[in-house]
Amino acid sequence: MTISPVRRRLIEQRRSARHRRALAYWCVLLAWLMSLWIGTSVVPPEWLHAPALFGHLAAVIVGLGSAVLLEMSGLLWTLRRAHLEDVRRVERTVTGLAWLGIAGLLATGAFLQPDLGQPLTAVKMIAVLVAAMNGVGMTRLTDELERLPGRVRFSALPRELRAWCLWSAAVSQIAWWTAVLIGMLNTASR
Repeated sequence: MTISPVRRRLIEQRRSARHRRALAYWCVLLAWLMSLWIGTSVVPPEWLHAPALFGHLAAVIVGLGSAVLLEMSGLLWTLRRAHLEDVRRVERTVTGLAWLGIAGLLATGAFLQPDLGQPLTAVKMIAVLVAAMNGVGMTRLTDELERLPGRVRFSALPRELRAWCLWSAAVSQIAWWTAVLIGMLNTASR
């Protein structure tokens, strides 16, 4: 049995997307480990603390703001106040900003000397990793949603796909808000 050219192209696109996701997962993990290693091994000069903290706060604003905007547009879709095509438009707009926020957190956080001996700090670092890994995983979800008509209702999706959408959004928000709240507590206690 021969595979049609269209089917072959689809299979190749999915295989290529899997490889890109695998590479992205490894890149996120390595960047996170590098940030932790620098944060625990390098003592930055005192003058670098204020710019690093400012950059860190800016990264939180950009990353969390992007995540909230995307999940809010998804919520509007679930409530029939928006269409899937609206969610797609927001996703294309904010994805780069969300990754800029993650990269900014890892880059600036390395120079804020995180105390990994503190359980809350360790939880915060894991929350950042979870947010980033979830972002990589969401690329598969967006690929699945891209195959659907732009006016499809959320309630018309298969149960598994609806659960996947809700799960990804919940993980994103929990991870981001956990990191923000713990960061705020750590900064306030210094």
